[in-house]
Amino acid sequence: MVAGGVVRFEMFYGMSDNKWRWVDIDSARGRAGYVPRDRDERAAHEGAGQTPAWVGGAMKPVNEEQPVNEDQPVILDMDPGVDDALAIVLAAHSPELRVTGICTVSGNVPVDLGTANSLKILEMMGRTDITVYAGGERPLRRKPVHALEVHGASGLGEAELPPPRSGPAGPAVPFLVDALTEMAGEIVVIATGPLTNLARAEMLVPGVLGRAKEVVVMGGALREPGNVAPRSEFNFFADPHAARLVVNSGANLTLVPLDATRQVFLSRQEIQQQLTAVPTTYAAFCEAATRTPMAWARQRSDCDGIHLHDPLAVALVIDRELCGVESRRLDVETEGQLTAGMVVVDERHPPPAEPWGTETRCALSADRQRFMQMFMARVLR
Repeated sequence: MVAGGVVRFEMFYGMSDNKWRWVDIDSARGRAGYVPRDRDERAAHEGAGQTPAWVGGAMKPVNEEQPVNEDQPVILDMDPGVDDALAIVLAAHSPELRVTGICTVSGNVPVDLGTANSLKILEMMGRTDITVYAGGERPLRRKPVHALEVHGASGLGEAELPPPRSGPAGPAVPFLVDALTEMAGEIVVIATGPLTNLARAEMLVPGVLGRAKEVVVMGGALREPGNVAPRSEFNFFADPHAARLVVNSGANLTLVPLDATRQVFLSRQEIQQQLTAVPTTYAAFCEAATRTPMAWARQRSDCDGIHLHDPLAVALVIDRELCGVESRRLDVETEGQLTAGMVVVDERHPPPAEPWGTETRCALSADRQRFMQMFMARVLR
């Protein structure tokens, strides 16, 4: 904020010389004007092949030559949920990805509500070409667990979207099996909810998850404390038996646990700055949706924002340099009264003679600035 409701950030102003300039946006009057900068300061932010993206209240250059896939077919398996909703927007706005379907599962919200939320978001985006499939209503063995106190009664915080005009295209598990069979070795499955659907697909057709090019799972915690129990992350806690089955399925698995996702944080101030500077439908949706989880977090800590757990899993498929990934031998606890859903990592040195657990790629760190550049440019655009 400069003065009198004027917001200043850095971007291309559209001048013929294509130079970076400070731009003042007067939201009250709906006008903009550039502020010339001295040669040295301007040169520090110029470079060939760079485009602007929003970072913490200022537009900064992003190198377009980041390593990405091109037109990668993906299936999203999720429980929308606020951060799942933002993950849908990120995936659908990313040209590197081709979303072939969204499968819903009981988790943050009951599956019927999550299915309706997926359809609402796609209709808001004008992406009714993406089909939605309704999945598991309950975990493999335990009673359903939800997080409506975090995500709100609707699952979308305080965001209000019209009821969907259509319904799901069919059940999730047969769709998963058919898609992975017909496009074996091509599809990346991005799972950001409990793994019930993936487990049931594997139980129905053993080895089917191994037909995925990759299965990227947001779930678990290695060294981080849990977010629903002392050592358990919500998705693995909600269906620990499914998590264990998927981890040990032989699929080409990459785990994106709380160790990485707690490093990407969206503050209320960042959303407000973006909404003031660029008052788009998506920024307004994000601001309204995140009010509820942010209020829930403020009641329990000094946190005034939301961790972008699920969008990070999507972003990692787009840009493999976002996270530091290391291999760990691990398994998932299913029976412990205090530890159900806990990821148990074998860190013994030297390792035991008999291999224990499953060798799994785990994202253990995240480049917040790089990620937020992508998120702000594609979700709050």
